[in-house]
Amino acid sequence: MKFTWGHGIIVFFVIFFTWIISFVIFTLSQNNDLVAKNYYKQGAEYSKKMEIDKRSAIFKDSISIVNTAQGVAVNFAPSLTNLPTEKEVYFYRPSSEKDDIRINVPTGEKSLLLSNNKVIKGRYNVSISWVQKNNKFIVSKDFIVR
Repeated sequence: MKFTWGHGIIVFFVIFFTWIISFVIFTLSQNNDLVAKNYYKQGAEYSKKMEIDKRSAIFKDSISIVNTAQGVAVNFAPSLTNLPTEKEVYFYRPSSEKDDIRINVPTGEKSLLLSNNKVIKGRYNVSISWVQKNNKFIVSKDFIVR
């Protein structure tokens, strides 16, 4: 049997469709946790977020996050410690939603320590939020747990 151009076209289409099907199967099996569940609501409220970020800019240096031998320490400056409100610390892990951590910090606490068995090594977006005089404040920082 002789190999003709017709056989070549058929072989090309078989290889091409096999590649397309395998690519579709690969993409459907990938994790897509990077997209928020309430994506459209967050987009509609973006101007509110910009106002909160502008209001919170003065507190950016009042919070420090450091790796320690025991885990991750979130330290608050005295100006934040003396606030009469509870703060919420949210460790958002972009690569895996199940590794997110949300902790409330009581009024007057100077620091928060997360032990090594609570946090997984890798990148986190850390947000500290609180409400003071009916104004919401959010300080966000990128952090790598080592």
